[in-house]
Amino acid sequence: MFDEDTQKIIRGLPKLELHIHSEAVVTLSSYHDLNTKNKVNQSLKTIQDYDSLLHIKSLKDMIANFLFLQTLFRSPEDFMFMVRDVEKYCAANNIPYIELHLSPTMVLRSGYVSFDDFITVIVDGFDELERRGGPDARIIIDLSRSYGLENARGNLSKLLSFLGKKSTRRIIGVGLGGQEMGNPCLTYAGVLADAREAGLHVVVHAGEEVGPESIWQAVRDVGADRIGHGTSAVFDPSLMDYLKEHSIPLEVCPTSNIITGKYVQTYEKHPIKQFMDEGLFVTVNTDDPMLFDIDLNGEYESLARTFNLEADTVIGLAENAIRASFMDDSSKQSFTKRLREAVSLLK
Repeated sequence: MFDEDTQKIIRGLPKLELHIHSEAVVTLSSYHDLNTKNKVNQSLKTIQDYDSLLHIKSLKDMIANFLFLQTLFRSPEDFMFMVRDVEKYCAANNIPYIELHLSPTMVLRSGYVSFDDFITVIVDGFDELERRGGPDARIIIDLSRSYGLENARGNLSKLLSFLGKKSTRRIIGVGLGGQEMGNPCLTYAGVLADAREAGLHVVVHAGEEVGPESIWQAVRDVGADRIGHGTSAVFDPSLMDYLKEHSIPLEVCPTSNIITGKYVQTYEKHPIKQFMDEGLFVTVNTDDPMLFDIDLNGEYESLARTFNLEADTVIGLAENAIRASFMDDSSKQSFTKRLREAVSLLK
């Protein structure tokens, strides 16, 4: 049952987050500062203007706003706003390790920053964060399905070229995000296979705005290591059996799914509890904290409060995130030990 003790445990647990977009960790204040610096949109004058702009009612709205915000970055040093806000977000939510989606498409289309400069600033910034005791932040490059196959192929080509020149453990995989409707992941199977051949993990947004067939494609035809969202799996019992049998992690983002509103409109009706009850491999995530006005502590608290979860269930979800992460086995053991030591002090 959710009570003060459960809330204390949630806030005290060292938690991992696996499905979160870097650009949507950047605060409205930082975007205001970027816009003031770069003079992109003079009609946005106050923080309230940005807040009004970002009230959304659909996934299409979310993507449009998400793409607009990326146009406010105009020089390599601008991306240090992102690095600093990731650090603040992790500190506020007790996140020692995070896997962040990073989207190069709009940055490259703006023409202001090269792929290499864009990635270098962020990689070096995250390296410095960890050196001074901040979070271990890893990067998943979003190839993006919103702009078609050739754009995705070009993003991967630039990424592999970059990795051929700079050795880094920060970049761990590629993701297929963007507009799911009308952009089946099967179209991108060859690009994702090339990424896997290069040693990168593959994650796919599926079941967010398209039915179970999208998730089937992601797991059987593309071989995704994890599924982002997976909401529509609830409509296909055989798919849920398959996900359970193959222990395929779901990066569930309840508040995001409710606000975009495709399959669920209230927390009480979100299928995450059914997924948990049926033994699926569930992790809890925020997707876009700034766009949806949610953080990881708040997501865990909403979940525990809505479904009257006991503390041990919450702890199990936190352990799932460790198991589903792309860190090595030794690090997983170390983080699991750290979590259990924290639990012993909190209970």
